[in-house]
Amino acid sequence: MVRPWHAALGLAACGLIWLLAFAWSVRFEPAAILSGLGRPAAGLRLGALAMGAHLEAAELSRARVRRLRGEGAAVAALQRTRFDLANELRDAGLLAHADGNAALAEELLTAALQAAPERSDLRCLLVDLRSRALPPDERRVALLELVHESGSACAHMLAGESFLEAGDAEAAQAYLGRAAELRPDWPAPHLLLAEVCWRGGDRAGALANASAALPHAQGLRDRLAATDRMRLAGGRAPERWQVIAEYAWREWWQAGALAAAFVLFLVHPALVAAGGRGLARLRAQPTTADSTS
Repeated sequence: MVRPWHAALGLAACGLIWLLAFAWSVRFEPAAILSGLGRPAAGLRLGALAMGAHLEAAELSRARVRRLRGEGAAVAALQRTRFDLANELRDAGLLAHADGNAALAEELLTAALQAAPERSDLRCLLVDLRSRALPPDERRVALLELVHESGSACAHMLAGESFLEAGDAEAAQAYLGRAAELRPDWPAPHLLLAEVCWRGGDRAGALANASAALPHAQGLRDRLAATDRMRLAGGRAPERWQVIAEYAWREWWQAGALAAAFVLFLVHPALVAAGGRGLARLRAQPTTADSTS
């Protein structure tokens, strides 16, 4: 086994390599680097650290928005930066809500919507958050007003969920169906439609909607829900272990590769010694050739 300081050095080197590779993939943009570090921190349940990273990234994006406005930049470039700012504020707001701080979450989502007022997804998040404390009937009215104002897929999705919670499957199916029409690549309404169809005894509808959700489902929970519903409805779907393995490989292959490299270094220190001996032989070859001549 290697000495502890060798192990620490190897771990630091692996981490540095990963960080440099990630920074290169986002073109060494400070805001993108901070945002990228916030996501794994959130996955490791380090909420305060993740929120701090997203808020720092938001400040960098806000400064860039001001600079672009001052320079009279093109509308498209300014919009991209505004959307980056809104995304960072949204992610920080969702982390605050998950941590139980509804007031901070509403403040951050409001700021996100102010940064990108044309985005219906941010409006849906804000209305959803604000109406959760209302009685079910009042919340449903607020969501129906959102449908009338924006007509977006997320508004129809929220209204459909509200009717589904109230036990009105027919109205829920209508709103969820409209959400699926507006956003065919969004798995969420298809998954709920599959559930509604299954409850109503429509196996063909459940299978069709679950099958439509699977190709677009990115999260592990959505992919497992789609495959489970497909099998229950009599369709063919990948096994759960295949879905989990595929997701783990896609999301964690970089961390796995670094961990494997570190373990290899830790368990087989002879590789380091062998490399040193090989380098010594290469350096000794010219001397041997000179002595022979």
